[in-house]
Amino acid sequence: MKTEGYFTFVTFALMATSILIVSENVNIASGTLQLSKSPQRPAENYHFVNEWGSRGTHDGQFLRPHDLEFGKDDKYLYAVDRDGNRIQVFDKNGTYLFKFGKKGQGDGEFLVPYGLDVDEKGNVWVADRGNHRIQEFDSKGNFILKFGNTDGHPSSVPGKFDNPRFVEVDSESKYVYVADSKNNRIQQFDINGNFVKVIGKFGNKPGEFNLPTTIEMDSKGNFYVTERGNERIQKFDSEWNPILAWGSKGSSNNQFCHLEHLALDKYDNVYVTDPQSDRGCSMNARVLKFDSDGNFITKFGSSGKEPGEFRDPEHLAVDNEGNVYVSDRAENAIQVFSQNSNS
Repeated sequence: MKTEGYFTFVTFALMATSILIVSENVNIASGTLQLSKSPQRPAENYHFVNEWGSRGTHDGQFLRPHDLEFGKDDKYLYAVDRDGNRIQVFDKNGTYLFKFGKKGQGDGEFLVPYGLDVDEKGNVWVADRGNHRIQEFDSKGNFILKFGNTDGHPSSVPGKFDNPRFVEVDSESKYVYVADSKNNRIQQFDINGNFVKVIGKFGNKPGEFNLPTTIEMDSKGNFYVTERGNERIQKFDSEWNPILAWGSKGSSNNQFCHLEHLALDKYDNVYVTDPQSDRGCSMNARVLKFDSDGNFITKFGSSGKEPGEFRDPEHLAVDNEGNVYVSDRAENAIQVFSQNSNS
């Protein structure tokens, strides 16, 4: 079928009937289906402002940088140095401050750290992917606790993990949520690491997951989850009821190809790294920006090695001023973008 523009095809089971819906995004609320249309909005443009990092093991260098996360006051930018098995900390201008962690299985050690979150108290939670566990540190990197697998082997048992890629602490520091990626589920724990429940299972229906990679909570208590396997983003309310889903495999403005990770700004806008690196896609890496209803706003970046270009954009963070920080794991660098003042 030939189409003008772009469409996302999502099949929902509604009142025991399979309905095919063609839309930019799909809302699910109170048992009814709501379709939202992109509103007219002024153009937004971003420009490159800064870059730091290179390949290596010295301070300020990286071996495949991954997740980025600011502390609440933007004082510290925590950067996961994945293959360096450490967390490096910078100020928002890229000045190196300190680091913590090394390769290993002991307390405060890592094996392929992946995603992290900074809670309201300033404590740092790290998804220690290769050790299949979560670790908590204070703001200076001092070890506090760990939970998950104790033998370093993957497990599908509730409360344990198979390649956890991300951890998110709620705004009240009451619960911890983990993207248990290869088990295709989200797991909920209390703040002390005690297992509470499993959320979701493998699939492509609302509330199901295929390789979830990121969890972010917005200012209203809603959750957003990226799924690499389904090439989509799902939005849930505070009780994990599905609200919205958008995305499919492709290169249009509401599609993704090798979908990576997302971040939210203080207005709950959604920023997504989209490498477009799988066969049949554009090979034109980019960052996409959506509003909280999944409506496309803008995009920036392209493939290349020059400032403002990407080879393999991985994670990202947004500071309180709206500047966007993007880790490029192939270039071993972090780039910073700012919105044009006349946008």
